[in-house]
Amino acid sequence: MHKLKSSQRDKVKKFIAFTQTGENTAIFCLSQNDWKLDLASDNYFQNPDVYFREPKISVDKKKLEQLFNRYRDPSEPDKMTAEGIMRFLDDLSLSPESKLVLIIAWKFRAATQCEFTRDEFMSGMTEMGCDSIEKLKARLPSLEIELKDQLRFKDFYHFTFNYAKNPGQKGLDLDMAIAYWKHCSPREVQVPRSVVHLPSGTS
Repeated sequence: MHKLKSSQRDKVKKFIAFTQTGENTAIFCLSQNDWKLDLASDNYFQNPDVYFREPKISVDKKKLEQLFNRYRDPSEPDKMTAEGIMRFLDDLSLSPESKLVLIIAWKFRAATQCEFTRDEFMSGMTEMGCDSIEKLKARLPSLEIELKDQLRFKDFYHFTFNYAKNPGQKGLDLDMAIAYWKHCSPREVQVPRSVVHLPSGTS
């Protein structure tokens, strides 16, 4: 580690643990933010490209294509549908009810429930620097850590609302809203009926 004060070395270690970045990024970001850990972490998550100082993780596009093809729908070769997604989750050792499944959908910017397009899969995996199931498994713990950042969580929250809607639907019914929003909170939440679009006739 560079010649740093003991307190600075401690902050570098904490920054790395929290953001899952490397030493170069940690030192640069902290030094640009007056060595204030909270401020540096927030600014990193808001503008990762500005502060990132590690060698870019390259992915093997051919391996990524082969990985997608393992799960794609034979009748719709540019889509991974429910059956393929279940096999994908099995290989990741994830339950369909896991919050991480929703986080992966967020990272893929998936537009439709129970479906990943080829473009969504390729761009999402590339952004995460993963071209194999093993790499994605190793990346999963850091994905939840990202949600500790307020702006990232807000983005995840809005994605979840839109993802949970059916095509053409303006809002969620109450049961669907509660089911999804429980994934957005470590505690069970009480969702006011005023914040969701309820079917007519619901009291």
